[in-house]
Amino acid sequence: MNFYHSTLNKILFIIILLSTASSQTYWVKYGWEVFKSAGDARILSLGGSAVTDFGTSVSPLFNPASSNRVGLHNFNYTHQSRLAGMINSDLIGFQINSYTRPINLILMHEGIDQIPDTRNILLDFGFDGVPGTGDIGENNGLLDDGERLDENKIKYFSQRQIGFHLSTAWEKKELTYGLALKGLNHTLGEYSAFGVGLDFGILARPWDNGQIGITIQDISTSWLVWDNGTVERFKPTIISGIAHTYAFKDLPIAINAMGNFIWELSGKNFDDDLKFENHGVKLLLGLNIIYNQMVAVRIGRNKTGTNTAGIGLSWENISLDYAFLNEPVNSGLGATHLISLSANSEWIFSYLKNI
Repeated sequence: MNFYHSTLNKILFIIILLSTASSQTYWVKYGWEVFKSAGDARILSLGGSAVTDFGTSVSPLFNPASSNRVGLHNFNYTHQSRLAGMINSDLIGFQINSYTRPINLILMHEGIDQIPDTRNILLDFGFDGVPGTGDIGENNGLLDDGERLDENKIKYFSQRQIGFHLSTAWEKKELTYGLALKGLNHTLGEYSAFGVGLDFGILARPWDNGQIGITIQDISTSWLVWDNGTVERFKPTIISGIAHTYAFKDLPIAINAMGNFIWELSGKNFDDDLKFENHGVKLLLGLNIIYNQMVAVRIGRNKTGTNTAGIGLSWENISLDYAFLNEPVNSGLGATHLISLSANSEWIFSYLKNI
């Protein structure tokens, strides 16, 4: 345990040191998108309102305090196809049981290929269309009359984000606390960056079948360092949530309702549900209807304000979930489809051993 605390202290020191180091630093809103869009089909079909969620190896991504509440299906694989198949991502989450304190690890990958690079396709020859004459419009960077674009000069590049999320949790009195270390490797064409950050979460059960929770993402003001020395920093995001489960006495049906509030300290956005001064709040909603602990029907509202839906099937050692996420109206971005497979890791190893 002393080794654990010593390692954690060193990581915290490195994060603070790099965050305060003198370099060309910018405060930005976007960059860790593989974490923003990640999740399994069960959670994202509920609008991503998962600060109070627990039970799977993906739950700690939304609140590290749920790291010690991973259930029997402790191995998860999720494939996600977004924006009409343009962006594809994969997620693997599993629990590590070799330590006295619960450890949960989530690995993520997101990529998009064939991005057109049109920076050098303008034949900027001026109004006469002849290079080297020095006429009006030549080399001004604008598409003027008499100029054209050379499609043969279009190049293509790819973007990749690979991330990890390592979390643990501990209980003190009636509260559960969680801490997560996350890292990101981002490549964009010939450029690359690496960054780390910390998330902190709390879970509580103040009444029967009820939960409240809070997560502070990027509590250390996460950073991303590019290979040219530029540092991008990200302000924290505070997410609070409440959930309650109602089980019918005479029917094998349970209903779990949940809601989350997202407050980004980086400033308000045009699609915020609530706005005050320079800050905004997004509202996430989810409703999970479970029959006989085997079949689940889910609906929700995510942070883009669009509707989500899904269905889940669960057996003793394995469960299968599907989610359908709408994109904003008139965006032309298509829809997002997710498929998740969760299983008991001991059952998987036993099955592989018998093959």
